[in-house]
Amino acid sequence: MKRATYPIVLAVLCLCVLTAQRMPTGATSRLGHLPKDKVAKKKLQPVNGSNVSLVSMRGQVVVLDFFATWCGHSKLHLPSVERISEEDGPRGARVIGLAVEEKDSVVEGFVKDHKITYPVATVSDPVFGSFVESRDVSVPQTLVYGRDGRLAGHFVGHSAEQDAELAATVKRELEKP
Repeated sequence: MKRATYPIVLAVLCLCVLTAQRMPTGATSRLGHLPKDKVAKKKLQPVNGSNVSLVSMRGQVVVLDFFATWCGHSKLHLPSVERISEEDGPRGARVIGLAVEEKDSVVEGFVKDHKITYPVATVSDPVFGSFVESRDVSVPQTLVYGRDGRLAGHFVGHSAEQDAELAATVKRELEKP
């Protein structure tokens, strides 16, 4: 490889790493804020449960996990989300899976095949974008809301480190009154 190409290769690698690890624009500035009313009141109809909304779950720690059935990272992320549901659910954590741009029939089969025990609904890209307040609709993305309804965490992508931080965020929010 020519010497002149090294800086270009290095720049591309750095861009890939930064893109994979970044939070959507504005995500960190929204931490601690309540969601917009249209988001908080949006009724979600799980394929394996009854209607829910962020407003109806106030008082609980809410984990919204946006994923796609075809996405490898989403599939790798599922066990961590299931573990939160099983371990922290009895303490007041409520997990809702949100399959983005998927048919209900596909999601129903996915839920059954992957033995998902928490409610899973389907949402469109515009609804997903309104929840994350971004045009970045890459999956997986996970939002954690505290008992007071405020955004406590926003995680983009999947890695062991992020899964550990997600679990720690949920536990920290459960400790709050």
